[in-house]
Amino acid sequence: MTKTTPHLIFLHGLLGDSTEWSAIRAALPHFSCIALDLPCHGSAKEICAEDFNQVCDYLWKKIHQAIAHAPYYLIGYSLGGRIALHYGLHWCKNNLEQARQLQGLILEGANLGLNQAQEKQIRWQQDCHWAKRFSQEKIELVLQDWYHQPVFAQLSAQQRLSLIHQRAHNSGQHIAQMLKATSLAKQLDFRNDIKKSDLAIHYFCGEEDQKFSAMAARANLTVNLIPNAGHNAHWENPQAFAQGIEKKIIEDLSQGKK
Repeated sequence: MTKTTPHLIFLHGLLGDSTEWSAIRAALPHFSCIALDLPCHGSAKEICAEDFNQVCDYLWKKIHQAIAHAPYYLIGYSLGGRIALHYGLHWCKNNLEQARQLQGLILEGANLGLNQAQEKQIRWQQDCHWAKRFSQEKIELVLQDWYHQPVFAQLSAQQRLSLIHQRAHNSGQHIAQMLKATSLAKQLDFRNDIKKSDLAIHYFCGEEDQKFSAMAARANLTVNLIPNAGHNAHWENPQAFAQGIEKKIIEDLSQGKK
């Protein structure tokens, strides 16, 4: 890694933590890889945020502590990807000094936003329903239903059990708080911003994740499909995901992209 090679900052999804990127980091030995815990998760589970901007304030503080003023990419899965979008395309507009360091976004299975009030209302009701369950029921029972949602349909029974086991350590109260603070209903619609942005933005998803690959394609993003994977592609096929990251960043550097 040279002084100009960007650091890679990884953001997990809802219910995850920084350790879920271990296989990806191991497969990228030529890069400095840093995985962060989001508020209400992992080592940051006691840290709360009320909205996307507060999450981004926290995120910048952790990034600055880790790499000071060095260049970096944000790589985010699902919720982590949505936070990366808000950070790169909205928060940085009001924080230009920090924006100079950000070289690009790599999004995995991240929703780009809703633009209809009715869609947002429906999503808010859904997220409030899940938040109530996470805050009031045993988390193992809620996770059983969570991982039977259509977006996780490609998981095998063994993969589903493995995820439930990995996620059961979470605090239901904290997950409920983060779910409402960063609801898709509160997220800005970034589809037009993506088209106008000069930032390098790459979209990854599993080849079996038809919902999100179609969404990205409609936003004129080139979709990088990960073979033998569904929504959680970096977990289902870490080697292919890591190879895709390395390829895209090398291409960006060779073309002088920010």
